[in-house]
Formats: sequence, C-alpha cells, structure tokens
Amino acid sequence: QKKENKCNISSKKTSTTSSSFIVLYLHLIHMSKVFTSQEEQCQAWLSSISSGYSVDYEEINLSNKNIQEIHPSIVTMKNLTTLYLKYNQIKYIPEELCLMTQLKSLYLAGNQIGCEGLPENISNLTQLTSLSLSNNKMTYIPECICDLISLSYISFNGNDFSNMEFTDSLQKLTNLKTLYLNSTKLDRAPH
Repeated sequence: QKKENKCNISSKKTSTTSSSFIVLYLHLIHMSKVFTSQEEQCQAWLSSISSGYSVDYEEINLSNKNIQEIHPSIVTMKNLTTLYLKYNQIKYIPEELCLMTQLKSLYLAGNQIGCEGLPENISNLTQLTSLSLSNNKMTYIPECICDLISLSYISFNGNDFSNMEFTDSLQKLTNLKTLYLNSTKLDRAPH
C-alpha cells in the first residue's frame, strides 16, 4: 500500500511494520522556515537528518535541486541504499559518503565532478552495483572506480575521454554487465 504527498524532495521510506515501501514526499513546510531556493530547502533537510528528523529512508531523490555539495550528515542514514543526485552542481564527493557501505545505487549524472572529485576510499562502497557519472567532467576512469568489485552497471556517457588510455584495471570489475561510454570522444573501446 502506498501513500503519496507531493512536494519537491522525494524519498522512499521503509515501513516499520511491514516490508512494503511507503513513498513519501517530504513536507519541508513543517520545518517552519521559509526557504528562498530549492538548494536551501535541500540543505536544510539534509542538515535535519543528523537531528533525527528522518533516518530510515532507503531511497532519496534529490535530482535537479541545484545542490552544490553533499551534506556530510547524510552518512547518518543507515538504511539508504539508493541515492539520486542527478543534475545538480556537485563538484566533489565527500569522504563521509564513502562510509555508507550499504549503498547499492548512486546516480550522479549531470554534475561537475572531475576525477579529482572522487575520493580514493569510494572503493569502501563494496555493495555498490550501479554508478552513474554521465555528463560530468571526468577525463579518465579513476582506479578507485575499478576497485568497486560489485558494480554491474556504470555510465560515463558524455564525459571527455579523448585523451584517456585504457588500462587493465577494468578487468577487476568481474560483475560488470553494462558499461556506457556514449559521447565520450573515445578513440577505441576497452577490451
């Protein structure tokens, strides 16, 4: 059974009484502050997580919210398995996100993340099966991505890989079934 209340930030919350999912659209109106932008609204919501406002969401969609950085308190969401942060203004992934070892899907398409914006310890996300870094500022596939051994899906569409040299690192991704490299200006495909 699903309940829906519409607002800007969408999440999927686990039911405490059953295994079914309840789709909730958070009402930040209840937070008694008037926000001047969606970005302020999202950052205030993420900040509220650390104060116990909501900690048992499995899926959060914060796409298209003009977010510039991921608030470190997101790490307190121990049940979060899917995080959508597509089409924002994010330039780097904070180290704290790499502590969220329960994450299975991370969608970061359409941001401004370059290779230096990925922390080395992203390889701690051992359960991550889906990763989208399409339409960012990647110029090569960082070694730390190749250490995500559970990955079955990666998308790098729309990045500029024109000067990239392929290494054997991709062979470590033994579970990889889908690798998207469309519109990356590659001279040759990986083997």
